[in-house]
Amino acid sequence: MKDLGKNGIVRIAVIAAAIMLASAWPALAADGAPQKIAVDEAVRIALANNRDYGIAQTRLAQANERVNVEWGALFPVLESEASLARQYAESGFLSLSDGQYDIRFVQLRLGVNPGVFYNSLAASRSAYTAAKEEVRRVKAEVETDVIKSYFGLLAAGEMIVLRKESLELLQSNLKDVENLFRTGSVPRFELLQAQVQLKSQEPLLLEAENNYAVILDIFNFHLGSGAGRYAPDESVLASESYRMPAGDHAAKKETLARTALRNRPEIIQIEMKREAESRARMAQSSLYLWPTFSVSGSYGRTMYLPNAVDTGLPPGPMTPDFSQISGTDSWQTTWQVRAAATYRWGALLPADRTRALEREAAGREKEAKEQLEQLKRRIEISVNAEYARLVTAHLTIRSQKDNVATAEEGLRIARESYRAGVIKNSELLSAELARTNARAGYINAIYAYYGSLAELKREIGIDDADIIMEETLK
Repeated sequence: MKDLGKNGIVRIAVIAAAIMLASAWPALAADGAPQKIAVDEAVRIALANNRDYGIAQTRLAQANERVNVEWGALFPVLESEASLARQYAESGFLSLSDGQYDIRFVQLRLGVNPGVFYNSLAASRSAYTAAKEEVRRVKAEVETDVIKSYFGLLAAGEMIVLRKESLELLQSNLKDVENLFRTGSVPRFELLQAQVQLKSQEPLLLEAENNYAVILDIFNFHLGSGAGRYAPDESVLASESYRMPAGDHAAKKETLARTALRNRPEIIQIEMKREAESRARMAQSSLYLWPTFSVSGSYGRTMYLPNAVDTGLPPGPMTPDFSQISGTDSWQTTWQVRAAATYRWGALLPADRTRALEREAAGREKEAKEQLEQLKRRIEISVNAEYARLVTAHLTIRSQKDNVATAEEGLRIARESYRAGVIKNSELLSAELARTNARAGYINAIYAYYGSLAELKREIGIDDADIIMEETLK
């Protein structure tokens, strides 16, 4: 180590730091390209890094502790205490002592209003259920955002490929037109037309590349990673597993809407909010409907500070002993047990804060009921809309797939016909435009299919495509 010197130590530290950085960023390939991942892996990474999901889980733990707090009302307060009391009175029993010292080795206090305890516990359980549904809601939103950006990025990549193919075809077409123009086979108008068409395609390629870069950043943002770290795996498009929902579509939409109203996290959250407010209202009313039962007890040692009693008699065996009343200045064992039932009749008055809190909770309960009805209607509309988009996307994929093959064949025939002098260049360009539109429609339909499927699963609150696709719902 002595031979290394300062520079050698610095070099070792730099190498070690480089190794740590390399191990910390395993997602980047050797050439710096983003690592391609499957959609399930993308969802897993996003959930692991999402702040909102972590916050929701933390709040779930807090809600669970609130349930424990309410159960803790049945556990007595156990404590120890040391105290000093000083007093003075001119006459009466208090005048017999200047005070006392107390050491309570153990004290126990427990007070429970049955109605308050039961309803507070029920309210905390409703809040815990709402917190669980919040975790599920955030999870569904993260999954939906990741899936939509995943397939949106794939669609953007396919658009780049399409624009490049169109650019190459137009470049080849321009060369053909230039050769024919030099031989006098075509007029200058066709040459200008080919040049304009080629130049018009170049901005479309730049736009597609910029769009891809933006969606790539959005995709990695949803994953909680650095820009350009991950990219989707294009092989998922080769599976062509595009299923059409089976059965009658009108009946299916009604069934999915009913499923959404039973399972949607937001629905359950508002129902639990209404239940919690109802329990809070009943907990306040329990203060005047139920007495509060309490029990307390203590065990310890006490020393009194007695005053001498002037009886007017000389000291002797005939002098009265008041120690049983005033106590002695020695430590003695003491204990106490107390049980009580207290009725708070003041809570019956409308001006009491208990009644105000009760009315406030009733207002929040009514508000939650209105929110629930509003949300149910909105969910029904959203389910119908997303289901219609899914069906439309599937039909578009099926029709555009055949249309792409037809357009590709038409473009091949048009190129051969143009070179043979059978058609004009404008007709060839029209064939190329038809092929481009067919491919673009097919790509957009794929993105719409996966996006609608993800949105529909989020809408119904169930992460299972079978319930959407199967004719007989579970």
